[in-house]
Amino acid sequence: MSDSCEKKVIIVSCPGGSNVSLISYQAASILQKEGYGKFVRLAGDKFKEKDKQRLAEAAQDADQWLLIDGCSKGCGKTALEDAGLKADHYLVVTNYGIEREMKIDFSDEEVNKVLNEAKKVIG
Repeated sequence: MSDSCEKKVIIVSCPGGSNVSLISYQAASILQKEGYGKFVRLAGDKFKEKDKQRLAEAAQDADQWLLIDGCSKGCGKTALEDAGLKADHYLVVTNYGIEREMKIDFSDEEVNKVLNEAKKVIG
């Protein structure tokens, strides 16, 4: 078997546009860059079929799933459920003292809070 057939962690983030959604996206991007897994981007409500297809393709190589949702609305969780999947590890950015706001600004400190939690759960 080649390395490309190895099972791996699939990282999914919230598809929204708020600060906490952007934090989840940034954390997922960094986790992939640092070799913790493969980041699969969600397109959101308007592209449910595209998300299902992306997630089904990723499921072929998935050993475990990490979902980083922005808030309790659970848009990422809904996308996984619609694809018949469940996250092994589920983080919600607002659970770490970060308030959801309709803005694009966030700090490195906020991203690092989420990164540290993600690294704890996936090892």
